[in-house]
Amino acid sequence: MYKIIHKQVIAQDIKKIDIAAPLIAGRALPGQFVMVTPLKGEHNIPMTIVEADERRSVVSLLVHEVGPATRKLGGLSIGEGLYQMVGPLGLGAQMDKYGLVICVATGVGVAQILPICRGLKKKGNKVIGIIGAKSKKVLMLESQMRVVCDEIFITTNDGSYERKGLATGLLKELLNKYNVHRVYAIGSVEMMQAAAQMTKEKGIPIRVTLNPYMVNGLGICGSCRVKIDGKNRLACVDGPEFDGHLVDYQDLSQRMNALEPRSWEDQTHPICLKRPGFTTFAKSLWASVKK
Repeated sequence: MYKIIHKQVIAQDIKKIDIAAPLIAGRALPGQFVMVTPLKGEHNIPMTIVEADERRSVVSLLVHEVGPATRKLGGLSIGEGLYQMVGPLGLGAQMDKYGLVICVATGVGVAQILPICRGLKKKGNKVIGIIGAKSKKVLMLESQMRVVCDEIFITTNDGSYERKGLATGLLKELLNKYNVHRVYAIGSVEMMQAAAQMTKEKGIPIRVTLNPYMVNGLGICGSCRVKIDGKNRLACVDGPEFDGHLVDYQDLSQRMNALEPRSWEDQTHPICLKRPGFTTFAKSLWASVKK
């Protein structure tokens, strides 16, 4: 049982929950995620590990309450436990000491970029953060980003806070102003594609985190298939981070638009309790990994 030990409202319909998970906290790398089943018989939800504190044996997740499963997860109280949580899954973000790095994220992508910024800072990089949101009321993790970044810039589509406009517009200005060594981008397909085009023109490496529909997070179903350099890859096991210059954004956009638009943290898949399903399989697989 993974017990919730702390809970905090971050923004409108967004909550941060801290969960006691010693094995996951001790293994997690920036960029990895977990598959969460809030209640028995409920849906699996892929969720970014916002923070892993090995000393306290705690992992932090950001819950965006937009569907039945995420609302049930967000509705759990301190002291209650999750039915199942499997991870860490995926590959950790690629990072080293590069120099000046810009990390740009929009929407709930800020939850994914935060641990990457933290990791890049620990490697000795100068980190500039760009956060894009529709409005101030849905802006999230600003204070946490200010702690891990040397500089932080914020844009809102409606101009309700800081600078009015898109995050990509500010990214373009900074790329022209500074000698940037690497860029990380997480957000909509359009934003990541625009960032990839800008950096390609300047010969700057870029890493993007892709959020296709994901069922089990173990590379079994193939639902999170993406095209990288003309080849099919699975975001759950080969990613979720990839070289942004090699991503087929048209294919990614078609896959994302084939389903009702939703963020990575909102994607769910039902469990069938009448036969051994994801939970049983994940338990046995995770047990074998720990040996």
